Amino acid sequence: MGTSDDVLPPSMIGRYRIDGELGRGAMGTVYLGHDNTIDRAVAIKTINRELAEGKQGLAWVERFHREVRAAGRCVHPNIVTVFDYGEDDGLPFIVMERVDGTALREVVRDRGALTPGNATAIVEQVLFALDHAHGQGVVHRDIKPANILLLADGLVKVTDFGIARLDNSDTDEVERGSVGTPGYMAPEQFAGGGADRRADLYSCGVVLFELLTGTRPFHGGGEQALRDLVQSAPPPRASVVKPSVPRELDPLLERALAKAPRKRFQSAAEFLEALQALGLVERELGTGPLDTRVSRPSIAHTPSFDPALLDRAVRGLVLVLGPVARVLVRRVAQRARSASELTEALAAAIPDEVDRRRFRELMGGAPVLHPDDRTVPDVDAGSSSQMPTALGPFDQATLEAARRDLAELMGPIAKVLVKQAAARATTPRGLYLLLAEHLTNPDERARFLARAPGP
Repeated sequence: MGTSDDVLPPSMIGRYRIDGELGRGAMGTVYLGHDNTIDRAVAIKTINRELAEGKQGLAWVERFHREVRAAGRCVHPNIVTVFDYGEDDGLPFIVMERVDGTALREVVRDRGALTPGNATAIVEQVLFALDHAHGQGVVHRDIKPANILLLADGLVKVTDFGIARLDNSDTDEVERGSVGTPGYMAPEQFAGGGADRRADLYSCGVVLFELLTGTRPFHGGGEQALRDLVQSAPPPRASVVKPSVPRELDPLLERALAKAPRKRFQSAAEFLEALQALGLVERELGTGPLDTRVSRPSIAHTPSFDPALLDRAVRGLVLVLGPVARVLVRRVAQRARSASELTEALAAAIPDEVDRRRFRELMGGAPVLHPDDRTVPDVDAGSSSQMPTALGPFDQATLEAARRDLAELMGPIAKVLVKQAAARATTPRGLYLLLAEHLTNPDERARFLARAPGP
């Protein structure tokens, strides 16, 4: 992969192989890397040597340290995971998960305003991320569309904790001057220092306003003029800026954008609950009332249903519905009692009959792990419980051993899962590692992997 200025990337950074460049900015460069030790693609962020060795070099390096410490505390589906930190030739680097997503900034630039349901679906996931980060004592302080990534399956990930504040940190000093991006900063951030988690919630309100209307509540006129507006002018009503925005959102945004932190939502969970209570997702998709309680952010952790089934549902819906698909699947899965009920409730949200039929075909015969779902046929019903033949690089004996080990913990579904994993794995141990992803109980996962063949 070429770079933006035809400078060849290094072949290695630390112990990581460099396969190309993902992006470049004023602060540094992000490379596509590979961790050969565990055979995993990663993203590697570096700092420009000019910054590291300049007058503010120590401050920039400390920003890198802060990002590692802050993001390292936050292991969550809606936050980009930091794996490692190191130095190469005197320059620090951060190793992160490789995310194939689009910055929300580009989505807004290319599409303008989103539908209320899709705007809600994105901001809900940002609030899930903030709820987790705040619970870990981390205040992001730079929530904006450029730091929010939207994946193809509707999953949202928050990134760039470079100016985050950590509670009880003995290394963070109170910065002099404002910290953040002016268009998204809370009034108190312009004064420097003392911004807490409610500043993140203000920024999240700005993002929601922008997704709904295509513009920020305050903008233009230079930083000083912007500062004056943010600190003194009331925010415009979103339904006035864009009449298609439901009026019920106006009081919610007014609270999120309140000048005084004490008048805003006091937690991400409170903001999230108020947003869910409006039912914008259900209204937009024409579905009935759903459970709007604050729930866990990742549908992969919804109990009762096989995570692979829920992931399949999201991928089948997201091309038709957009990011709202992930939120819809999570909510429907909370109340559905069987795979067929789940499928039909989701299909009802698809406006086109051809798309509905394709979705039902995608979901049809998919195995579920639900105690009340007794009528869904196994895709291999009527056949022997043993693996019928070799698949991919694996002989029948290897596949049968894996099926038998997994069936002790998961029952007949093991046969289907082994077939699916065999199409992706290249080694017996890799096969077991893929199968272990279906085991949510840590003890069962460890017991299953203890039976895995060697490398």
